[in-house]
Amino acid sequence: MSTDAMKLELIQWLSQLEDKGLLNSLFQLKKTNETADWYDELTDEQRAAIAEGDADLKAGRVTSSEDLWKKYGRATKG
Repeated sequence: MSTDAMKLELIQWLSQLEDKGLLNSLFQLKKTNETADWYDELTDEQRAAIAEGDADLKAGRVTSSEDLWKKYGRATKG
């Protein structure tokens, strides 16, 4: 099916749609699709911090939640 045919089918379907919940979900999807990628909005410092965290993860420099809570004298939840 061509892109134009899909668009026409969706337009027809949307024009007949009565489910307000589904319409709201589709509207939210539309809004999300129109907004810029959050990563593009980050500062260079924020991007560097993410890259550093990713490098730590890949190198195995991680701490479990349980160990972190123990270190700070709190019990884990659950």
